[in-house]
Amino acid sequence: MAMNILFLDQFSMVGGGQRSLLELLPLIHARGWSARVALPGRGPYSEKVRASGFPVDFIPCGEYPKGRKGFADVARFGLSIPAMARAISELVERRQIGLLYVSGPRLLPAAAWVARARSMPLIFHCHHRILQPIAARLAGWALRWSRASVIACCRFAAEPLAPYLPAERRQVIYNGVSEPAWTRRPRDPAKPWNIGVVGRIEPEKGQMEFVAAARILASEFTNCRFIVAGAPLFSSPQYLEKIKSVSRDLPFEFLGWQEDVGAVFSQLDLLVVPSTGIDSTPRVVVEAFSGGLPVVAFPSGGIPEIVEDGRTGFLAAANSPVALAARIRSVISMRLGPLREVAEQARAVCREKYGINRFQREVGDVIAQAFSRTTARNRNAAAIATHPDATRTGG
Repeated sequence: MAMNILFLDQFSMVGGGQRSLLELLPLIHARGWSARVALPGRGPYSEKVRASGFPVDFIPCGEYPKGRKGFADVARFGLSIPAMARAISELVERRQIGLLYVSGPRLLPAAAWVARARSMPLIFHCHHRILQPIAARLAGWALRWSRASVIACCRFAAEPLAPYLPAERRQVIYNGVSEPAWTRRPRDPAKPWNIGVVGRIEPEKGQMEFVAAARILASEFTNCRFIVAGAPLFSSPQYLEKIKSVSRDLPFEFLGWQEDVGAVFSQLDLLVVPSTGIDSTPRVVVEAFSGGLPVVAFPSGGIPEIVEDGRTGFLAAANSPVALAARIRSVISMRLGPLREVAEQARAVCREKYGINRFQREVGDVIAQAFSRTTARNRNAAAIATHPDATRTGG
């Protein structure tokens, strides 16, 4: 039976998790499978999916504030699950779907309901750690009840779900990146250091901590230029306006959203990743690794799983602007030879562990195994239903 997959996502904008799916789609054609993508509405994401040659359906999943949810939000979400389940079930029926692949926890309970009712395989790709205990329990129960498989982007993201699944049905697969199309310019000691943060503009990405660290450094190093590239995709623009306000007297440049991230990387001498403790493994880290761009980061979330201090990058001693400034200071004070060695080691590790082919292959294997496991289970259940005495007689 040919595989027909329905990918479900709760966002219409393109963030790290959405880019992972876009990079996964070529695998579908390569393995002879079919796929569709269901999203909450039209936007940049749906346009990119269609440009990749895959059809898009639209499915309501509600809008909720980012971060911790209140009781009213939880109640509203619970009441919306049956409607989401009906919408998914109708898509499954109409499009003859054989496997559900969920990329956001908001759609997981409804998708689990459909998967259980239809005895079909379900995969949950966990791109972020589920923070609220009640949300983690709900996701865990849904996964256990539907006998789902989980792909987590790092051990940090997988941890809250581990109690609900046997080891064979959960796997950590780090994001993959392609060989860079950009070339990092050689560091010219006579020119200013270009130090930048690249990514969504929101508190968990730590742009405010970056500004505070830059303020500490600016009085000591007059040859530093600070760059912020990104936009508030999933959050209010107020945070961005506050960052611009507090950095007005510093040598900061705000580039806005950049479709070509490589063009930004090629201008930088140092990438800073001041993500807070709730972030998992930011894609920009391995993207910087791939082109030999040195990285300084907070030791938070899943970042220490991919940044080895002094070998592939540099970790601050703590998640504070003072510690971040101290680590940046130590890096820009290094001789260029040792700094280049760390960047080259990161590039080699990226090719070995974070290549796009490895990512596609490992995710593809999980999909194939989930489909085969459910098919075998359904076949056995059908045989028992047809010949109920077989389990007692051994025939």
